[in-house]
Amino acid sequence: MDILSQEITIILIGSIFFFLVAVGIIVLLLIYQKKQLQSILEKQEQQNQFQQELLTARLEGQEETLNQVGRELHDNVGQLLGTSKLLIGVVRRASPMPAEELSLAEATVSKAINELRALSKSLNKDWLEKFNFIQNLTAEAARINSSKDLNMTLEHPGVIHLPTERQLVLFRMVQEAFQNALEHGQPKQIRIFVRQDDSMIQVVVEDDGSGFDVSDSSRQGVGMINIRNRAQSLGGQAVWQSTGEGTSVTFQIPFNYEY
Repeated sequence: MDILSQEITIILIGSIFFFLVAVGIIVLLLIYQKKQLQSILEKQEQQNQFQQELLTARLEGQEETLNQVGRELHDNVGQLLGTSKLLIGVVRRASPMPAEELSLAEATVSKAINELRALSKSLNKDWLEKFNFIQNLTAEAARINSSKDLNMTLEHPGVIHLPTERQLVLFRMVQEAFQNALEHGQPKQIRIFVRQDDSMIQVVVEDDGSGFDVSDSSRQGVGMINIRNRAQSLGGQAVWQSTGEGTSVTFQIPFNYEY
């Protein structure tokens, strides 16, 4: 009986020993895996940090280049166009019957100057930091309405709660939308509605043009692709509806979106 008890005791001790060894091995493996995972995460974090620093450096370089290009456009090319406009005006006034070609040339140069000013502003970092969606959309509507060929109306809350860089992307989307309408739909009326609540901003661009088949992928050109990509970059979406009586595109952009 004593021998049996001793054997049972030895077996129990051996079992407990091997159990503890197994547990120890498992614990060591878990610790090793944890350290490996931590090391991988640290390397990935370092790589992400490096990529972020590299991206920041590239963006800073691009910003400086764009600033320089903007200054050159404004100071040099802008002055040349301004001088050309003055010379055309002198020729027109000196001639008793100004030629139609001179009138067209003066109008073309004036348009080029306005476009150049807008471009030089858009390349300026200080201008970008102060960009205002509502103000620029209002100015764009005034420019289009000045042609007398089209009427553009706006309804907006006055201020939208988006960071300036996101306001600029949204403005480019809206601009692309009504430029597509002008190019393909030949509308006489474009209406833009800007609404917002606690979570998102909604912009609707409607026109009374010829419309198109939204389901036809062959009709979805670069403009629509650009709009969709920009909407997705802001965490939102763009939805088109179209009939024979016009087209509408609705943008829904959330206020809080983490890239």
